[in-house]
Amino acid sequence: MAKLLRQRLLQLVLVILGLSSLVFFLVRISGDPASAIAGADADPETLAAIRSNLGLNEPVLVQYVRFLGDLLVLDFGDSYQYRSDAMALVLDRFPASALLTIIAMLIAVGLGVPAGVLGAVHRDGLLGRAVNGLAILGQSVPNFVLGLVLIMIFAVSLGWLPSFGGDGAMSLILPAVTLAAFICARQMRLVQAYTLEELSKGYVRTANSLGYSTRRIRYRHILRNVTVPMLSLVGLELGQFIAGSVVIESVFSWPGLGRLMVESVTARDYPVLQAGVFVIGVLVVLINFIVDLLYQVVDPRLKAQLVTR
Repeated sequence: MAKLLRQRLLQLVLVILGLSSLVFFLVRISGDPASAIAGADADPETLAAIRSNLGLNEPVLVQYVRFLGDLLVLDFGDSYQYRSDAMALVLDRFPASALLTIIAMLIAVGLGVPAGVLGAVHRDGLLGRAVNGLAILGQSVPNFVLGLVLIMIFAVSLGWLPSFGGDGAMSLILPAVTLAAFICARQMRLVQAYTLEELSKGYVRTANSLGYSTRRIRYRHILRNVTVPMLSLVGLELGQFIAGSVVIESVFSWPGLGRLMVESVTARDYPVLQAGVFVIGVLVVLINFIVDLLYQVVDPRLKAQLVTR
């Protein structure tokens, strides 16, 4: 366990350093924040004064060394847009994105896993074909298109749900369903494939010959074995949920970190972008670490290997 912890801490440092450095250089070739702040009609003297005030008139390598020093103390500076601490802005928006991601993941797992198992068990029947059709449809429709369709149906035509904003639980339904759709469809297909593979193994035939009930075989034995590869998938997909929330939050005007990042890209707000990438990077590495720990609980073989090292 100590070795695993050391590996993950080293991975955390390397990932954060790499991501932060990459964003540092990319945002500086994306455009001039002085023009975004002063406007297109600003004179050269005004632009030069803004760059000097922001420290952008120095050589890029000098800025990078200063950035690395600030990164050690988690100081990303003040936002160019909001004139307040960039990390504070990111942390203020993060809970809304976390809530949206968690609800979307619960929807995706809660629907995708049981549907995948049923699709495998009834693969030659109507239910199996229906699961395949829904999985293909869910993976074929882009999230932002699905979001607009849902807005037209449930917000504009029926008037049942709000189409934007973050006021109350009702505002969460459409963005969460939209964000969950693609991952839910993919989980249907993968769980179905994993379950079909397990159904062909010898222990299932042995359990049937011993008279075990179908429910016990499906949900105590097959589903547990399917859970091991699914944990890895869920860990990876949480990162994709965070990335996908950027588009979804913009479509539904959800007041989360993704929307803040989009606004910061438009305004070329370097500090907010760098702080946002830092938080997302730390979160993804921590999620992968938690998934590694869960492996030890779900699969005793991995726990035994870890103990022997």
